[in-house]
Amino acid sequence: MIKNAGIALALGASFALAGAGQASAADLSAPETLVTEVTPVWDVAFGVAFMNDYRTRGISNSAKDPAIQGYAELQAFDWLYAGIWASNVNGFSTDPSAEIDLYGGVRHTFGALTLDGGALFYWYPGETGGETNYWELSFKPSYAISDDLVISGTLLYGWDIGNAGGDGLYLVGGAKYTLPFQTIPDVAFYVSGEFGKQWLGKTDSGFNPKNYLTWNAGVGATYKAATLDVRYIDTDLSKNECAFNTGARGWCGSTALVKLSFDTAFSKLK
Repeated sequence: MIKNAGIALALGASFALAGAGQASAADLSAPETLVTEVTPVWDVAFGVAFMNDYRTRGISNSAKDPAIQGYAELQAFDWLYAGIWASNVNGFSTDPSAEIDLYGGVRHTFGALTLDGGALFYWYPGETGGETNYWELSFKPSYAISDDLVISGTLLYGWDIGNAGGDGLYLVGGAKYTLPFQTIPDVAFYVSGEFGKQWLGKTDSGFNPKNYLTWNAGVGATYKAATLDVRYIDTDLSKNECAFNTGARGWCGSTALVKLSFDTAFSKLK
């Protein structure tokens, strides 16, 4: 089904992420760094998420099917972190059993400014007919303009995207505003959005995918460890361009993404 499996997987992979921490780091779907009043010497953050479509960098990585994702992240000395993030995937010609992201780096907050730099390894176990695992470097600064408004950016660079020989650069900027009113105890509401661009280089086989823009905007509510997020996501790829890049016409168009996630840490458990 996929015209170029390596590039298709690369277009789908990502951060939070963010991703969790870093995995799928390019989307607002990534859980945020947990903050405590007194930072412990070490901590483990972990969580799980359920969504109607696994979208990253604007493109479906689950063939528009629902996805379940989870992560665990070790944090040490308020500087270092390392983690693992996983999700089901669907629709790729190499038919991997999952996407597993291994990541680590340095992250620290200096007043209102947070700097985060690291590396990610995208692993697709169980592939047949080839391997598309690859590395990316990441840089994710953010700045709290106020207690309610945070602006952020993400830069991801890979030199062998999808193990196909082409490089890739993803650059995105975003903002999140937590509404200042609180009518229900322990419940907070927010609005957020991102705008970014993906550049992709020519592969060793001569395949030259189209660069594209992607954006998202949504609203969400948090209650203790739970977050419900509803988001509009789109790209500027036409259906023909989407098919050229990924092999499927319908994976790059606009969609409404609904996600329910639960995130906590050992230091939060009582």
